[in-house]
Order: sequence, then structure tokens, then C-alpha cells
Amino acid sequence: MNNQNSSNAGSFDRNWQKRKESYYAHWSKGDIQNQVQLAFRNHWGLLRELMKDSCFNRGRRVLEVGCGRGSLSCYFSDADYDCTLLDISESVINIARGLFEANNLKAKFIIGDVNALPFEDKSFDIIFSIGLLEHLKDIEISIKEQIRVLAEGGLFFGYVVPKYTNNIQKDYEWINDILKGYAENFESSAIAKEDVYRSDAGSESYLPILKKHKLKNIQSSGVYPLPMISHSIKFPFTLMPAESEKALVKQLQKMLEENGRKTGRHPWLCDEGYGQAFVIWGYK
Repeated sequence: MNNQNSSNAGSFDRNWQKRKESYYAHWSKGDIQNQVQLAFRNHWGLLRELMKDSCFNRGRRVLEVGCGRGSLSCYFSDADYDCTLLDISESVINIARGLFEANNLKAKFIIGDVNALPFEDKSFDIIFSIGLLEHLKDIEISIKEQIRVLAEGGLFFGYVVPKYTNNIQKDYEWINDILKGYAENFESSAIAKEDVYRSDAGSESYLPILKKHKLKNIQSSGVYPLPMISHSIKFPFTLMPAESEKALVKQLQKMLEENGRKTGRHPWLCDEGYGQAFVIWGYK
């Protein structure tokens, strides 16, 4: 791993440790309780649509790289997929294992480097990451490795969160500034979050790599056309009080419904640069 990625790994590991946010369960089998659960429910809905659109029925071996808590893998596990979760942080692998056990979900947990995956060629039918690729300075190494262990006909999916400065969030920062000022009166002793490298590159930097390594039906789209509301949206995200989150979710769901009506597409999709992130995908 190069020096930039090694530095990131250490910062991520320390950010995961000793923070209550690290133990949030962003998977929910029942009603959605907060804005991050809403996000992961829509990640799952979008991925299911992509699998359906590809007539995907080859196999059920799934790998999440840079898994963090494994929130999206919880959905796969609950749907009886054979899940493997990989992260370089031992701290977060232990957190993910605990969350899976608490929810009676099954998976394999591996401490490993996304730039040198410890798997044989063609080991998985679906490989995905959520908020990983933008933190890697050399993205081709990781993408090449993921494609190597992807089976023929398999789906590669990457959810990328670049350093946006002019997306939907800009119209809501005043709310977050108010919440931050209020929270600082009560959280002066909170553990500081370390900065991690994050690229501002868009899909134009990723798609040629997918093409170079022979993926087919390569596509991209903006996603997450909603604001993030909190006094601390920096990783790891801090939720508001439970009742505030439930009220916010109702408003966000209305915004999604309107987006779906306007676009005629999955409501989680939007123009790249407008939402919080973009997705890239293709088939081997």
C-alpha cells in the first residue's frame, strides 16, 4: 500500500475507535429510523435494480471491500447471499462482526488490503464498495484487483463520495452551522476526528479504468439527491436525536418521491455533481 493509503488506513482506524457513531446500525429490516438508514435502504434498492436489469442469476457470492460496519452487506446477508467483508482496519472488522452477530446475520470477516485481495481469481459474483475509492490515491490498483476476483458475468459496483463543494448540500449548510453551534455547548470534550485524504475526481477518472480492464455495459450516475443534516457530517457521521431523525426522514422521503416523478428513474439517481455521491458499475 502506498504511503497516502497507509496514512489513510491509520486515520480511519483511529476514527472508528472509541466513538459512539461507530456502533450505529445503518441496516434496518423494519421501519427506517434515521437519514443514514434511509441512505442504505436506497443503496440496496438501487443495487437490486442493477442486478435485475442484468438478468443476474449466476451466483450469490458477494464481497464488500473497505466494508466499515458492513451496513449494505447486512441487506445481502438478510437476503441469503454468501457474504464476505474485508477491511484493513481490525477495529472496524470487530465492530462489523458484532453488528452481524447482534442481528443474527452471517458473513465472513477478513482483515485485508483492497490493493492485494487475498482471494483467487473469479471468487465472487458481486463486488462492491461504499465510500472507499475516493480515499485511494491510486484507484486503478484496487479496481484491477476487484475485477480480478470477479467471476465472469459478475457485477462491479462502486459508490464514490468525492469532495463536492457545489452540490445540494450547499443550500443546507446554514442549518448544519446552527446545529454545530448548539452542539458545541455540550460536546466540548468530544474526541476529535482525524482528516483523511479524499479525492474530488468525478466518474470521468474512473470509467476509463473499468473499460481498460474489460468490463462491459459500463455506466455511471449521480446518487443521493438529499441533504445531510447534522452538527457533524464528517466521517463518522453523527446522528441527531431520534425524534429529530424520524421527522427528517419523512421530509427526505417526500423529496425522493418527487425526484422519482421528475426523472422517471430510480429516485436515488440524479445528475452527477448534484447529489452527495456518484456510482459506477459494469459487468465482467
